[in-house]
Amino acid sequence: MLIQSHTEYAAKAERANALSDAPEGSSAAEELKNLIAALRQWDEDHAGENMHGPEANPLPGTNRSPDDLPIAGLPGNLGKLHLD
Repeated sequence: MLIQSHTEYAAKAERANALSDAPEGSSAAEELKNLIAALRQWDEDHAGENMHGPEANPLPGTNRSPDDLPIAGLPGNLGKLHLD
């Protein structure tokens, strides 16, 4: 079994979840085993695609990166900050 797309991956994951209680030795358990193998293979083949890794630093020698905020605090707390 080979997964070809993200949509197919999601469908196979949903099916595997539905079969998670399959009794050992049943045809459903065999299907679950095949689904898990295919899902794991997809994960291995696409390991770096959706991962957030280090970003390029626009100013070498500094800790600034594109997602750094110019002020401290979480976005939800920005209204509570006093900039004097």
